[in-house]
Amino acid sequence: TAKNVVFYEISGAISHLESFDFKESPGNPNDIQVSKLSTGIYFPTNFFPNLTRVMDRVAIVRSLVSHEEVHLRGQYYVQAGRPLNVAFAKEIPSLGSVVASELESRRRESDTFPTYVSFNLETNQVGALSTGFLPPQYSVFDLNPQQALKGMSLDQKATELLEERWRVLEGLRAINRERMTGFGRGVDAYEDFSVTGKKLLTDARWPAAFQISDDDRTRYGNSAPGISCALARNLLRQDAGTRYIHICQHGWDHHRRIWDRTSDDNHYNLIRDFDPALAALIEDLAATPAKGAPGKTLLDETLVVFMSEFGRTPGPLNFIAGRDHHKHVFPAMFAGGGVKGGTVRGASDSEGRLCVDTGWNHKEQPRIENVVATIYSALGIDWSKEVHNTPSGRAYPYVDSLGANGIIPIDELSGIYG
Repeated sequence: TAKNVVFYEISGAISHLESFDFKESPGNPNDIQVSKLSTGIYFPTNFFPNLTRVMDRVAIVRSLVSHEEVHLRGQYYVQAGRPLNVAFAKEIPSLGSVVASELESRRRESDTFPTYVSFNLETNQVGALSTGFLPPQYSVFDLNPQQALKGMSLDQKATELLEERWRVLEGLRAINRERMTGFGRGVDAYEDFSVTGKKLLTDARWPAAFQISDDDRTRYGNSAPGISCALARNLLRQDAGTRYIHICQHGWDHHRRIWDRTSDDNHYNLIRDFDPALAALIEDLAATPAKGAPGKTLLDETLVVFMSEFGRTPGPLNFIAGRDHHKHVFPAMFAGGGVKGGTVRGASDSEGRLCVDTGWNHKEQPRIENVVATIYSALGIDWSKEVHNTPSGRAYPYVDSLGANGIIPIDELSGIYG
């Protein structure tokens, strides 16, 4: 159902109790204003005025559970689609790299942009994962959005110099090709990087993708998440090869003073950046006609996923006025890519502490593995595939059924499609 995926990682864990699975609680801030939306959910509309406009496009699965309850392992789990196993971590690729590998055969001659692009992955605890056993060409192209705006183009003289030096480099590579074949993946990675860089620097669409207007800054928010979402929109509009975009908004780990406006660091500040950025992205994708698909929009072709690595503890705030880590139930949200907006699957109890309805045809709660299966399925990738020629000889299933406590279902979350 989709050509593209945008994964927005709410890194550090937003409080689901005051956002996408609202619960009345002694820990709710006094200024929260909740309304019942047309979709049937109660939502803090004053905290999320922009997202309120697009919630009819969003499907929510409110019953996820995580294997992990610490950030480093949880953020690895989100990127890799499986819990961290230090014995094999070196050969495990990120989800985006698997997507890049699978979609390689669909790339056109005109596709010069990297298949897998991310923004701000450097800010979370694990950084950007490697390609593992996959070739380096499927690596993430991680960007700092503020730096990306400062310059992505060359003038005519620099372009001519680049082309001249490239011809010399290609000649040297041809002369040394046989001798260099035994040098391994390091040399291959360097050459892949060089080729990608050259294509980007000589493609006029690349610098065009990193131009945003004053209106964009106003609508998306002049923040790292806002600029990241605006640039993600631009990359997809160019239709130049980028198909998987991971946006990381780090900093949601508020064990203390979570709703204290006098604190420099609180959920209010992060919501202020998150709310306009994601809402504007969904609205703009919905307003952009899909290239080569009459009657469809870019949102029809793009699955947008946004979620944390886990939730936050329900009930009263802790002794330092914050909420701690809570893996037992938390939500994931989906829009576009054929998703039926307004769909709500699964439920937590009155406190948001435990799951009371898994929301699908299994007694087990869905997990990040099932989000991964959903992403693969939306892109037309067989999520049941296994790779057997890994360096360790251990099979790599695209979605691993071996969870921390035994076998888990690996189905997609098909209920979000209605």
